Amino acid sequence: MTKDVSDTHSPIGEVHMIKAETMQSRVHAQLRDLLMLGRFQPGQALKIFELAQAFGTSIQPVRESIRQLVTERALEAMPNRSARVPHLTVERLRDLKRVRMALEGLAAELAAERITADEVMALRSYCAAEAAADDSGDVEASVQQNMRFHFTLYRAAGSPTLMPLIESLWLQIGPWVRQSAESFDGAEGRGTMMHRLAIEALEKGDAAGVRRAIEDDITRTFDLVMASTGAAAAT
Repeated sequence: MTKDVSDTHSPIGEVHMIKAETMQSRVHAQLRDLLMLGRFQPGQALKIFELAQAFGTSIQPVRESIRQLVTERALEAMPNRSARVPHLTVERLRDLKRVRMALEGLAAELAAERITADEVMALRSYCAAEAAADDSGDVEASVQQNMRFHFTLYRAAGSPTLMPLIESLWLQIGPWVRQSAESFDGAEGRGTMMHRLAIEALEKGDAAGVRRAIEDDITRTFDLVMASTGAAAAT
């Protein structure tokens, strides 16, 4: 009997390469995006069965993704093995503000030294789309464009260390940023004022000006969050 030489390099014959990205990692990535965009409200419970139905998956990848997000402090565990978006104290919000200003301010400053003309053009496009969304009262689109603006700017910094730290902060504050956007009338350019100032500073090569614009943007967001909680604005 002649041996089939097609199998000589593998003990199991011809196989298809397994992609590194698993179902669980895709579910995790989608849940991260939803949290950063504020699709879940502070205090909202995430129901594993409902999420599995929405994603078209089994329960297991959703449960594992939620467990990871609890570890990342984006969610807090519940007694029934589920989780919810945490309610943040005023002290925790102030701490998040301080750290966001430090890390995102640094990323903005570094970006000013490296950003390309194409990236600045992309920032202008996101800023214009955000302004249009604000004028039409489309909070969902406004929040999406705001996130695209910030992360395009921060990626331009070229720091693989900063990006996951910033993403972690946005995971924790996303639901509150969405809440602040819903309570703020950003029409007639009010919502994009700091973004426009950041672009102007980028075009001048003014790194300190870019950082100042982003810090002012973060401060305004947290002032709105604090106002919605009935607390005094953070300092």
